[in-house]
Amino acid sequence: MQMNKRSFIAGLMAAPSVLKSGLATAASDSSAVGAADPLCYASVDELKAMFQAGKASPVDLLKAQIRRIEALNPKVNCITYTHFDQAMTEAQESEARYRRGEARALEGITVALKDDASRAGWKTTQGSLLFKDAPPATENVAIVDMLEAAGAVMPFQTTVPEFYLFVGASTRAYGTTRTPWNLAYSPGGSSAGSGAALAAGFATLATGSDMGGSIRLPASQNGIYGFRPTFGRVASGEVPMATNGPMARRFDDLVHLQNVIVGPSEKCMAAIRPRLDYPAQYPDLSGWRIAVDWGADIAKLTPAMKDAMLKGIEVLRAAGCVVEDVDCGFSKKDFNTYAHGLMATSIGVLVAIANGGRDQLSPYMTDILDQVAGATAGPREADAAEALLARWHRQVQQRVYGKGYRILLMPTMATSLVSADMFKSKDTNVPLLEGSGLAYALTWPWNLLNRYPIVDVPLGIVEDRMPAGMQVIGQTFSDLDTFQFAFNWSRLAQPLFTDGRFPTFA
Repeated sequence: MQMNKRSFIAGLMAAPSVLKSGLATAASDSSAVGAADPLCYASVDELKAMFQAGKASPVDLLKAQIRRIEALNPKVNCITYTHFDQAMTEAQESEARYRRGEARALEGITVALKDDASRAGWKTTQGSLLFKDAPPATENVAIVDMLEAAGAVMPFQTTVPEFYLFVGASTRAYGTTRTPWNLAYSPGGSSAGSGAALAAGFATLATGSDMGGSIRLPASQNGIYGFRPTFGRVASGEVPMATNGPMARRFDDLVHLQNVIVGPSEKCMAAIRPRLDYPAQYPDLSGWRIAVDWGADIAKLTPAMKDAMLKGIEVLRAAGCVVEDVDCGFSKKDFNTYAHGLMATSIGVLVAIANGGRDQLSPYMTDILDQVAGATAGPREADAAEALLARWHRQVQQRVYGKGYRILLMPTMATSLVSADMFKSKDTNVPLLEGSGLAYALTWPWNLLNRYPIVDVPLGIVEDRMPAGMQVIGQTFSDLDTFQFAFNWSRLAQPLFTDGRFPTFA
């Protein structure tokens, strides 16, 4: 979660709090879905080359994506607020910069902004009716400063589950968000709308944030790349379990966005100095020793998900890697320790706010509140989370990196087949963890272990037209190892969003 949190929460609490009103191939079709304007799915490098040559312009890109949004967003519902007039002004300014030869790093490139990153004059609502009347932000958060300085065009904000807590987004404030690969299923969360918008071709890049898997889960559910950086690498706040990060359809695009948002800021003490540069090119993986933890004590993989992972492992072995199984000792029994530790930080303030408006909450939110109602979230819980972190860190070092493995792989989700509609799941008495998707996430241990960088890479279409992803976990602070892996993966695996492998919006 990324906000100027203290001032944001203070402003919300002072504002009116409620509204008065209640590796396979995906099929493509010959409809408007299959006939998308090529600009909508073009890469950053392709777009910049066209802009510089005068073959297309930032205005052309924005207009094409607005047309696509107007035609298809009613199906996926991944946008909270549009800012098309402001974005058009930005695109026109970028167009002029290209004519003058003054283009910046992301000049004229569209970036969808998750509804947790404040921009001056925009509302941040956390997917909740409680905050629909929140005042507009008075200043940017750090990454928005960086995006503006790089010339990015930001046309809209994206949907999230209420208070960023679930693997999907069904809220009373905005309705249900769906992945365009299969509208029955969840786009992941909490960066739900960012993932869906990228898969849908509504923007070229998107921001996400991650305090339990919220970049990696939507990356997996939408067939895209997502990076959960080492804590502090991106100026995101002072809570170590939460960080911002980039999301993109292509790894090369992920590098472009990460290079813009990485680095220190006067708005965030935790941001690491000096700034790390992420190269665009890397050597191959020949000779790498790679470990795989199947997360069996967290969630059991479906046969289709396990098969997709095994196929990916064979691709790596064919590329000269040694791949072996390990067990880091993660268990679903420790989930409450993680969750209570998270709520023992300033993020726990949101629970108190939610309790004040229970009649306005979305599906499963009251279940969450009831679960934590009898539990404290104070020093003892923080201490228990720190003890768990220390134990896990020691185990990971002894069983993985201390044995010479360069990278650890884990599935992201046990299954991609998580219903999008949490209203329906709740009405049909699907239990909290299953209905919210949390039961299937293998991501949350790494938010305690937040100095380990993770790139989520796509495995392809796995089951029922749904994609899936794989977590690529590097040694502490070794971001570039994860990028070297992902660079090679993007060349070894069959890519999505090309050659007919596009979402069907069905």
